[in-house]
Amino acid sequence: MLTLLGITKHILAVLALFLCDEPTETRQFRKAIELEVTSETSANTSIGDLDGDGDLDIVLAKGRHWPLHNRVLINDGHANFTDAKNLGDAPDRTYSAVLADFDNDGDLDIAISNDSPDKKLIYLNDGKANFHVAGTWGEAKWNTRNAAVADLNGDGSPDLIAANRNSPSYVCLNDGHGNFNESGMVKIASESATTIVPADFDGDGFIDLAVPHRDGGQSRIFFNDGKGVFAKSKPFGSTKTSARAAAAGDLNDDGLVDLVVGDEKRGSFIYMNKGLGEFAEELALKDPSRGVGAIAIGDLNRDGRQDIVIGYAASTCSVFFNRRDGTDFEQVRFGDGKGTVYGIAIGDLNKDGFLDLVIGFSEASNKAFLSSPLR
Repeated sequence: MLTLLGITKHILAVLALFLCDEPTETRQFRKAIELEVTSETSANTSIGDLDGDGDLDIVLAKGRHWPLHNRVLINDGHANFTDAKNLGDAPDRTYSAVLADFDNDGDLDIAISNDSPDKKLIYLNDGKANFHVAGTWGEAKWNTRNAAVADLNGDGSPDLIAANRNSPSYVCLNDGHGNFNESGMVKIASESATTIVPADFDGDGFIDLAVPHRDGGQSRIFFNDGKGVFAKSKPFGSTKTSARAAAAGDLNDDGLVDLVVGDEKRGSFIYMNKGLGEFAEELALKDPSRGVGAIAIGDLNRDGRQDIVIGYAASTCSVFFNRRDGTDFEQVRFGDGKGTVYGIAIGDLNKDGFLDLVIGFSEASNKAFLSSPLR
């Protein structure tokens, strides 16, 4: 089902193809910046302007099952990150560090998702990238993997979503001041997840949740009633999925949010949204030989189409440049293939107008990869 916005975007995209005198530029990501000299069990990366100076800084989420210090890396404006410090005083078992203005004071704070038995922490920002622990969210006993953030009840404050493995996942509602009380916990009737993707999948204006199954079960879309309650759901994809990573974006310019899911055993698949939260049969992305660890979506070559970035275990990473309506991709590989990728963040680190990539590796050093022309 095409929306009016989707029809308009599709027409403009087609016109752009015919009016363009030159083919769309493919980018490469050969310039790597070492963010650390260590090769530890890192889990994820996040990008945002933490100190309010107009450029993008980096948070490295580290530890997974083994306690490590998370790190904050400040950008000097030229993609140099020599100003680096620990986040907090103690190491912990972190899987992700999500950025949002949780206390509504105008700067980016950090929510840490830790595996059990560590508490999940809220770090508030003083506006200059100095952080202090202001509280906890969720429950320490949850075996939480990745967290996500979105305003789920329409009150203007960012809420948190905990993807829990081998147990139900949860929404944790923000009271507007960066507090996440037990009364604001909403159970999601999922079985096992390591990633949850928030987006408006049925077009009703409310943020829904895509929950790919991690351990051989059915993936589902959980629909938001507008108040942050997710009682209704629909299955999508295979009845047996082992998904570690997923991301959402409009891949075919029809105004509907599509999904890309990385199955650890089968490869990566695209699910096109047909409207009202119904998804088409899966479309393989032609990378079945590599174990998927992380996925991100963004327009990496400024052609108006959403491209796909995928990180793997013991293999080079890949950018799949979207050439036509989300069904035709040009693959460009980057990196040295060392370690396992667990996190990808996208942002313009050096202010050249093109999106760069920050990759979180386990058993290899964390790196940023700067975009450059393919020559």
